[in-house]
Amino acid sequence: MEQTKAIDWLKAILRTDTVNPPGNEERVAKQLEALFLECDIQTERVPYSDGRMNLIATLKGDGGSDKVLGLCGHMDVVPTGDRQWSYDPFAADEVDGKIYARGACDMKSGLMACVMAMIQLKEAGVKLAGDVKLLATVGEEVGAVGAKQLVEEGHADDLDALIIAEPTKSEIVVTHKGALWIAITCYGKTAHGSRPHHGVNALMHMNEIMNALLSDRFQMKYRRETLLGEPTFSMNAISAGANTNVVPDSCTLKLDIRSVPSQDHKEIVADIQSIIDEVKESLPDLNADIHVENDLSPMQTAPDHAFVDFLLDFYESETGERKTPRGMSGYTDGSQFMKNKKDFPIVIWSGIQGSTAHQPNEYVDIADYLRTIDLFKAVAQEYLR
Repeated sequence: MEQTKAIDWLKAILRTDTVNPPGNEERVAKQLEALFLECDIQTERVPYSDGRMNLIATLKGDGGSDKVLGLCGHMDVVPTGDRQWSYDPFAADEVDGKIYARGACDMKSGLMACVMAMIQLKEAGVKLAGDVKLLATVGEEVGAVGAKQLVEEGHADDLDALIIAEPTKSEIVVTHKGALWIAITCYGKTAHGSRPHHGVNALMHMNEIMNALLSDRFQMKYRRETLLGEPTFSMNAISAGANTNVVPDSCTLKLDIRSVPSQDHKEIVADIQSIIDEVKESLPDLNADIHVENDLSPMQTAPDHAFVDFLLDFYESETGERKTPRGMSGYTDGSQFMKNKKDFPIVIWSGIQGSTAHQPNEYVDIADYLRTIDLFKAVAQEYLR
């Protein structure tokens, strides 16, 4: 019965469209709130904006310890994309032991594993010395804005450790890269396509900037990280022009830089500005500006931290397998939680595989989901005894 309820409730939130933008995470937050209230687990709404709401739930211990174990998952999902799916992305179809849906592995299954672990502990009457606190966030996929709000308003100040239930296929992730998203916009002057010399072509100016950024003139300074490797730099979107017969008077290029801890984001932005200034020396008509759209620092917990050792030992005792702390290239809400005024270890971990995240036909293996619930229950009992 526990497994059936866990699967049905996961399907319910997968059928709730929380594509970001715009998010609309309040729909899922209210579903989770209702589940917790049925089980007499304390909840708190933290509104973000119209239709968007973070949710906090706390499974209280018996007071034998003041430790608080944090669990975290985000409620938003990325768009379904332009490629055709084999399954309706919001039907949560169950096929051959898998559930197909947008957000199935990234990361509504991880979020629901946290929820179900807390509910099952409560229903079983398990006595914990300390508290388990869930932070269900909005807007992780675009800037981790919900986690930022929770940190700024002090909702993480009581945590002693935090597990973010992103899909890691049981790998214990202690560090990840930062994200610096930059929009460069060039401004020109329109003209008839048959008389281009009467205008200033913003697209051609952007082409010069792109070539300069791809040349040896732009070099990111960093120290190679053992768990993260090198930073990456990618040009991922460009927009310009209204029609074929009109010289474009604006062009915007979007860059995605994934940084490592030795880098300074302000320095990267300054280096890009220097490249633009160099290009302007040969193109006096060039007019461009830079806008930082996302600025998330890398997240780091020391691989030898006591909480990391605890999880490594726990996992080995449960499975017989000794894991090694890992790093990951994508960012998580950990980028915001690491800014909390109270320092606590952050680990990214679940038994769920994320190989189809952000892809068509995204799925979660039901066995992985159910196993993650059991792992989180056992971790809470071991950590809070």
